[in-house]
Amino acid sequence: MAAVLLRIERVVVVIEEAAVFVILAALLATLSLQIASRFLFQFPLDWTEELARVGQMWLVFIGAAVGARRAEHFVVEIFMERVSFPGKQQVARGIDILVVGFFLVLALVSAWMAWFGSIQTMPALAASVAWGYAAIPAGCALIAFHFVCSWVRPAQASIAAVEAGE
Repeated sequence: MAAVLLRIERVVVVIEEAAVFVILAALLATLSLQIASRFLFQFPLDWTEELARVGQMWLVFIGAAVGARRAEHFVVEIFMERVSFPGKQQVARGIDILVVGFFLVLALVSAWMAWFGSIQTMPALAASVAWGYAAIPAGCALIAFHFVCSWVRPAQASIAAVEAGE
């Protein structure tokens, strides 16, 4: 079961990293077009601002999931590495459970907000606001998924080390 979960995570990570790259490239193109249309041609394109706003939301939340997978932006790790006390592993696991719970609740609440906001449209794009808001539950669910996978990852690594004779 753990091996299957980690295989799924590897596929998810590839998709996340590709999405971050594509979104960042699209943002660069969109914002460059916005600047050129506004300052060079004196004819600003309204849709570029809305598209950039939606793209930034997706970039932030998918990027946060990539950061969660790499354990790159959680300050708790620094504290846990520098302090030694009995029950340190249990406290770390408790913090992880709280983080997963927080992100799952945030995913559910933000999914409801995206659904609630789906009746509103962005004027220049003529698309539902929910397309932008959907980045929040998607990113939060991915963060929670990566935290759950991190519980399996160390155990899987130690099993591989034992099997390799280390």
